[in-house]
Amino acid sequence: MNRYLKLHLKIFLGMGIPFGIFMGIFHSLEYGFPLGLVAGLFREGIILGVFTSLIFGFMHSWSVKRMPYGKSEESLGVYHVRNVELRLPYDKAFNLCIESISSIKKCKIQTEDCFHGKIVAKAGSTWKTWGDVISFEARKIDNGRTQVVVSSRPAMRTTLVDYGKNLENVERISSFLNEQSETAYIPVG
Repeated sequence: MNRYLKLHLKIFLGMGIPFGIFMGIFHSLEYGFPLGLVAGLFREGIILGVFTSLIFGFMHSWSVKRMPYGKSEESLGVYHVRNVELRLPYDKAFNLCIESISSIKKCKIQTEDCFHGKIVAKAGSTWKTWGDVISFEARKIDNGRTQVVVSSRPAMRTTLVDYGKNLENVERISSFLNEQSETAYIPVG
């Protein structure tokens, strides 16, 4: 099953079933338990599930496809990871990761651990998400190179659509790191 169908199915199930159960409990007061639950699931649950999967699924797909880096099916997810190799010593690369947080609006560092190479930042709520968690893992390759793994996901793990916000986060940070690494790199010898 391709990503587009999976996205629509997740939205259908994630929105339609909980709402259908809620409405089924409500209808059980009127029609009795089994009949009310079935009525809520099939009447309101399916209608809401179809409606939300079509609307939100289309809006998410359209938003992601409009981005210059959102052309693959993997771009439709809400969790994104990028590997970036910087031609910088470990300490400078770690500081550059901290500096890259400023490229994301409303983003603040939650934890940083230079010894283990980990940084966790939280971006504030926007109309696209209830906030995002951006993580960095830096690892020294040799004296002049550092590998950084950048990831971004919604703060609410149950988020099904983010209209490309987390994809934008990792791409923006990766671009910042690559651009700054190239200008900061001075060959030795």
